[in-house]
Amino acid sequence: NAEKLLQFKRWFWSIVEKMSMTERQDLVYFWTSSPSLPASEEGFQPMPSITIRPPDDQHLPTANTCISRLYVPLYSSKQILKQKLLLAIKTKNFGFV
Repeated sequence: NAEKLLQFKRWFWSIVEKMSMTERQDLVYFWTSSPSLPASEEGFQPMPSITIRPPDDQHLPTANTCISRLYVPLYSSKQILKQKLLLAIKTKNFGFV
C-alpha cells in the first residue's frame, strides 16, 4: 500500500510538472484560494497539503481553502488522476469536506 501511495504521489507531481502556467495558477487558486504563489514560504499560512482519499474513480478532487488542503481520491490510473484534476481546477468548484 505504501508503494501505491508513492506511485500516486509521483503521478500527481508528474502531472503538475507538465501543466501549463495557467493550469498551475488554477491549481494554486483551487487549492488555496490565492490567485498566485506568495513571495516566500512564510506567505502560505497554513502550508498547502494533500490528503489522499480512499480509492474512488467517480469523484473529483476537492479543496478546503481555509486550511490550504487538497483532497484527492486514490485514482486507479494516472490518466484518470489527470482528467479529474484538470476538470476540478477548470470548474473552480470548492468542495468542502
